[in-house]
Amino acid sequence: MTDRSPVRQAEALIEASPAAAMRVLGPYLTTEPDDWRALCLAAQAQVGLDDPARALDYARRASQLNPHSDWPVRLQTIAHRDLGHSYDAQQLSRQSVLINPANWQTHLLVANADLAARSVNHHSLAAARKSRELAPAEPETHIVVGQVALDLGLKKEAVQAFERALQMAPDNAVARHELARAQLRRGRVGRALDGFLATGRLDPTIRQVRANLHNIIARVIQLLHYVVLAGCLLSPFDGPLAGALVVLAWLAALAWAGKRGGRPLLRVLAGVPRADPMLFGWAVALLGSSALLVLRGVLTLGKPAGTSAASPLSGLAFLLLFVGAACTWLRRARPPRVGR
Repeated sequence: MTDRSPVRQAEALIEASPAAAMRVLGPYLTTEPDDWRALCLAAQAQVGLDDPARALDYARRASQLNPHSDWPVRLQTIAHRDLGHSYDAQQLSRQSVLINPANWQTHLLVANADLAARSVNHHSLAAARKSRELAPAEPETHIVVGQVALDLGLKKEAVQAFERALQMAPDNAVARHELARAQLRRGRVGRALDGFLATGRLDPTIRQVRANLHNIIARVIQLLHYVVLAGCLLSPFDGPLAGALVVLAWLAALAWAGKRGGRPLLRVLAGVPRADPMLFGWAVALLGSSALLVLRGVLTLGKPAGTSAASPLSGLAFLLLFVGAACTWLRRARPPRVGR
């Protein structure tokens, strides 16, 4: 009988330290190259070590040795997905369901492969729901149902799924992030901001948190943009009123940001010039336009509308607003990714 003790050691190590698991599996596979379970564990370890090419090699060898198991097929799916081979990942995920339809992980993998390929449909949602039906105690199944539902525009179902996952695992950073993403899609900017900041505290390694926070900042700047545009249109008729409107809008935005975000949001703002220069350019142009409108309001205070000495300020303010609009157009041409 083959000695399974190295396999058991690897099983115990693989979640916490894939590298340690490989240190056990490497010598063992040299002497027992046909142990398909050890090959699967090696593939899993390589996935954890961000080496999908080697993971795929191990998983293929395991599948050749045991074509009736869904485990090596699932590992091949994950490896292909991480390599960016969307079609292969989708095909293999469906093959794993055919091999073992009673395993919730196979159905979950179908939905995950479609999410990674950005080609979700109602079959993806059915697979995610089937996974949740088979394993309702697994938070991951609720998260994937929510992700697929959100991509299909089913925002209410998505929020309910993420909230259920958080009820089961309150410290699950992925569920917290996805709920915030759903709130942002629903236009609930304040709740989304709270969620993204909470995600950053739970798991600072989630890369999309900062991009999503930048998009929330962009939403606020967009609202200010509309107010400043109204100020530009109003300024030739009533400069002081236009200036007051702009000042009140900025004060409201700053008060909201301070109440909701505090110091963590300030740290995010400090990183905007380097991480999202078009957003920074938009904000600077908007601030300049606002300052010009306020200055015009001060200069025309108590004077008739259309005072010639201050009239060029309105034109400059509008020009800066146009520059800001150009910045946001360029930003949308290559937007920061919102999501997973």
